Amino acid sequence: MIKQLFLITMLLFGAHFVFAQQTIEELKAKKAELKASLAEKQGEVGALEGELAGIQQEIDILSGWLTGFSGTIGFDFNQSNNWAASPNPDASATSLNVGLTAFANQEGRKHFWRNKGIVTKSWQDIDLNNGDTDDDDLFDNGTVDILNISSLAGYKLKDWLALSGLGELNSSIENFLDPGTVDIGIGATLTPIENLVVVVHPLNYHFAFSGLDSLDSTGAVGAKLRADYTKKLIVKDMAFNFSSTFTTFIPYQDEKMTVTLNDRTFETGLFNYTWLNTISFSIWKGIGVAVSGGIRQANFEFDGTQSYYSVGLSYTL
Repeated sequence: MIKQLFLITMLLFGAHFVFAQQTIEELKAKKAELKASLAEKQGEVGALEGELAGIQQEIDILSGWLTGFSGTIGFDFNQSNNWAASPNPDASATSLNVGLTAFANQEGRKHFWRNKGIVTKSWQDIDLNNGDTDDDDLFDNGTVDILNISSLAGYKLKDWLALSGLGELNSSIENFLDPGTVDIGIGATLTPIENLVVVVHPLNYHFAFSGLDSLDSTGAVGAKLRADYTKKLIVKDMAFNFSSTFTTFIPYQDEKMTVTLNDRTFETGLFNYTWLNTISFSIWKGIGVAVSGGIRQANFEFDGTQSYYSVGLSYTL
């Protein structure tokens, strides 16, 4: 009886082992089949995405002007009263930052016209209640003031290459062209990858308007380079927007000029660059949070590197 039970048990175990092996082999075969099907579907998705991009390009061409903007506003208020651990126990500080990036583009089969504007304005007021203070308010104390406007038009030789002309203004709102620069030039525009526009203009005239009494406004011929990159991503129903603009002027003959600033005397030229960036993500109906920042080197304005950053609420359309 025991031998019979042992034999039956072994037979059942063997049958289970054979069945399990068959099931594993079937699952492996099914897995390989699904992987092959997935690769095929991914190829189909890639082809559909390419077709959609082509259709969108035709829609853009036929629809005329494409416009959009994103804005940032940040507000901060701090106040302390008899806070002994602070170097200034009685003080208040208020800051406000407003930023706007807007574009208006027209895309044709053989031509394009791209216009972009970047505006950033910040104010900060600090009141130390430990002595006589000036009777001023927030808007009397500007800290950051940026105005960059560009207009780029071109005739397409290929999908990624065009002959182009560019006009660019780089200054501020409150002190318009005091200092500031204006560029007018021709050359080529390249679009090597999606969302990236690179301007290479070897024939460009650069007007430099000085904000210093010790330096006259001047101009020079040189090369103008500009790159604009924008990207929008949707991650879990949340929209991420990134915008970056880099612009520089390289004079062919950089004649040195003597500048006196804050009781310091130094030599400078017309070479300059500006790099402005904004990244934002929308939380609800275009409203979200944005971080902006930039650096600038222009020694005829200031001996050293200029920089700023801001954080605040944003709205993107």
